[in-house]
Amino acid sequence: MDDLKNHLLTYLNASREAVLWKAEGLGDYDLTRPLVPSGTNILGLIQHLAGVELGYFVECLGQTVEHPRFIALNESDDPDYDMWVPAEIPSADILDYYRSAIDSANRNIAALPLDAPATVPWWAPEKRNTTIGRLLIHMNVETARHAGHIDIVRELIDGSAGDRRISPNLPDYDAAAWTDLYQKIQLGAESR
Repeated sequence: MDDLKNHLLTYLNASREAVLWKAEGLGDYDLTRPLVPSGTNILGLIQHLAGVELGYFVECLGQTVEHPRFIALNESDDPDYDMWVPAEIPSADILDYYRSAIDSANRNIAALPLDAPATVPWWAPEKRNTTIGRLLIHMNVETARHAGHIDIVRELIDGSAGDRRISPNLPDYDAAAWTDLYQKIQLGAESR
């Protein structure tokens, strides 16, 4: 079981690192501006992920989250409040909030076995009694999904793409090769 827990945490940490990497080098405007009609933005997704980490790996394990940002978000009547960051809140504070949430989550993950009980009050009644192992699976999916969103938004901002700093999992194309690929795919779509 420890081996499985280590594998789950390794994948989760890789996605967490990708999320933070995608925010590097961007100013406040680029971190917070929406580039798709849903309003998806990098800092909003990071704030959302911080809250989810604390919700699943702290609250659902019977502990109280005392982080002021988490409390403020959970007291809001706006259902989308965690997906955007008001201008008066510095971007660095949200990045620190995410790092702090990861630290809190990792402490609990390290301290508990995969079969440790957890209760997720916002899940359907027949599913809400679960385990930390299932929460790790859920957070792997959640974080990887949002890392993908952040990757696309970052590409829309400055063309930066890839899923990991050490190995972006993309061909090492120059600008001309990317343009050729784009045009080939566009031509194929238009030919349908």
